[in-house]
This record gives sequence, structure tokens and C-alpha cells, in this order.
Amino acid sequence: MTSRFSWLLDSVSIDEGLRRRADNFLLLRILAASMVIYGHARAIAPAVGAEDIFVRLGLGHYSGDIAVNIFFLVSGFLVTGSLMRQRNLLNFFKLRALRLVPGYAVNVLLLALVVGGIMTTLPIGEYLHRQEVWDYVFKNMRLSSDMAWNLPGVFETNAKTSTINGSQWTLPAETRMYVLLGVAGLVGVFASRRVATIAVLAVVAIGALYPYYLPLHQDWFRLGLYFALGVLIYLHRESIRVGYIMLIGLVLLAVLTKHLPTYSLTFPLALSGFVFVFAYMTPVVGWLERFGDPSYGIYLWGWPCQQLVAFLVPSAGLFVHVTLALTMAVVLGYASWHLVEKHALKLK
Repeated sequence: MTSRFSWLLDSVSIDEGLRRRADNFLLLRILAASMVIYGHARAIAPAVGAEDIFVRLGLGHYSGDIAVNIFFLVSGFLVTGSLMRQRNLLNFFKLRALRLVPGYAVNVLLLALVVGGIMTTLPIGEYLHRQEVWDYVFKNMRLSSDMAWNLPGVFETNAKTSTINGSQWTLPAETRMYVLLGVAGLVGVFASRRVATIAVLAVVAIGALYPYYLPLHQDWFRLGLYFALGVLIYLHRESIRVGYIMLIGLVLLAVLTKHLPTYSLTFPLALSGFVFVFAYMTPVVGWLERFGDPSYGIYLWGWPCQQLVAFLVPSAGLFVHVTLALTMAVVLGYASWHLVEKHALKLK
């Protein structure tokens, strides 16, 4: 092979990538959050009817699903590393709560009391006295599967949906995965790589065969699989090497098994290959770090921004809708990081 294509033979172990302390996970999370906005356009924007590009390509998943899978895969990987570095499990749970809750709490409160108060068709006094408003706050802050999705008089005239924030459904799932992981660490599962691997595979098997034994309802099980895959990759980080040849092989395997039951395994493997090649093998966009991490905020605010665009510019096609909503979400994402999330993490 000529030197022009010698980069195809490059590879790096996951552990080597971690020790570099320079990666593209931040860029990947921002892109994934942006994919969620694109993926939701058809469900929110009145003038958007085009099929998702990933569905048209025959992947069997739309962009929102793929993006959320990436989030949970990366979360399982990075959070396992955080757990194994912690000597005090209380610190682990505290850090996870500080990362997840403050930005979300501000999102819920602002949507219920500010955005809802402005956008409702009801008089503001009547709006604030409606039980649905406070149900939206208190139900969603519990991070249970029984979430509230609507506010009285808000986005009810939008053509496709009045849901305030459809993206929040993943947060209770993530919370439970943190708890399961922390409990596993508390009982010493991660003291042995072999024991931890067996435990993770056992939990996956139980979830597949007897899902009622786990605190994850059926819609969350797919997310749990990607989270578990991230956990396993971290556990075996020294022996797993990623590179372009590996990625090409995994993608070809997924393509060849597209219409077979094994696609439910080969697709996650191919997606995992892409994630870690992107993180560790592509040129690092280091300047992004200087501006902070807006990815969580973009994810939290993406759907509400799309609802606002659908309300204000119902004739917007795919490009205009996504551009307007994404611009708003990025601004709010950075505001969430600099005004809320960054300061909450200082409390760790």
C-alpha cells in the first residue's frame, strides 16, 4: 500500500486514546445533539415531510435514535471510568447528580414558568393556578417514567404535536443506569474485570429475558444495551484497538447482516467502531474546549426550540426549521453550560 493510504493501517488502543487526554468526544456529543434536532424535525415542523436521511439509506434507525445511542454508549464508557477512579462511591453519585440535575431542573422550571407563561393562550393568572403546570414541574423533577409532557394552552395550536419537550424521556433511563452502575461498584463488582464483564452480560441477559426484574421499562432497554456496551469497552480498553480497517470491516459486517436477526448486534458494533475512531483517530478539534460543553443543553433545549420555530414559522422547510432551532439551541446550550452546569460541577 502506498504511503498515501498508509493512514488506513493506523490503529490505537482505547487505553492509549484515554491516556492522550485529547479526543473528539465533545465534538461528537455536539454533533449527536444536533442530529436529534434534525431527527425530530419531521415530528414537529408542519412543512417537513421528508423521510430521515438515515432511514432512506436503509440503516433501520433514524438520526434521533442513532444520536441517543451514541450518547448512551459514550456515557457508559466515560461514567465507568469515573466510577473506577472514585475511591468514595458517594462522590460518584454526587458527581453524576451534579452533571444531570441542575441543567435539567433549570430547563423544566423555565419551560413551565417562563416559556409556558409567555406562550400559553390562557390568562397568566389562570395558567399559574392550573394543576398541569405544577405537575409538569414536580413529575418531571422526580425523573420517573411517569413524566408530564404538556402545559395548558402551550403549543396546542401547533400542527403536529403540543409536547413541550419530547427529549426528556431518556433522562430517567440514564439516572437508573447510573444507579445500577454505582450499586455494582458498591458491592465490589468492578474490583475484577472478569467479574464485572460477567455481571454486565448477566444484566443484559436478564433485561432481554426477564425485563420486569430491572428498573428499566421496555423503551429503555435499547439504551441500556448501548450503555452496557460502553461499560464493556472501558473494562477491556487495553485489549481493544480501533482503526479505519477495523471500522470498515464492522460497517461491511453490518451491511451484510442488515436483513438478519444479528443486525441488532452488528449495527451497535459498527456504531461503536465509528464513535471511537472519531474520538481517537481523527484530528482533535481542541479549540472547542475553550468555549465549554453545550451538548447537554442543546439536547435539553432542542425540542422546545423546535416547537417555538414550528409556532412562529410554520411554513419553514427542513433546512430553515433545523437552522433556526439549532441556532437557538446552541445559544441556550452554551448559556446552560456557563450559567448553570459549569458552576454546579464546581461543587464536586
